[in-house]
Amino acid sequence: MPSIQINNKFLTAELSGLSSTELDKIISQAIVLRAKKNAPSVSENEADLLLKINQGLSAGKQKRFEILAEKLHAETISELERQEFLRLTGQIEKMDAKRIKLIGDLAVVRNRTFDEVLRELGIGQS
Repeated sequence: MPSIQINNKFLTAELSGLSSTELDKIISQAIVLRAKKNAPSVSENEADLLLKINQGLSAGKQKRFEILAEKLHAETISELERQEFLRLTGQIEKMDAKRIKLIGDLAVVRNRTFDEVLRELGIGQS
């Protein structure tokens, strides 16, 4: 397979023109590709788990959550907005709980510990 040289600045410029949804899809695909390069025998099951682990809020909901979080921090949030913020926070917490379970499932598939999989995925590293 031929190697293509891509300038990082060019790639970043191209990616910046994408919508949040398109960018999220590319990021998920890139994570699966990285996993395949690290372990060329990534099964379809592992790839599916990786895609699910990397799913988040839709771009619109994520942006709304950030706006509401800023309002909450600035103490300018209305009661209706506070309720919306709490609903979104609940959705995020459910997604995080599901993500933890999926990472555990991936650890079983890979025959590794939970912490090893976290390190492999680059999660929680500072």
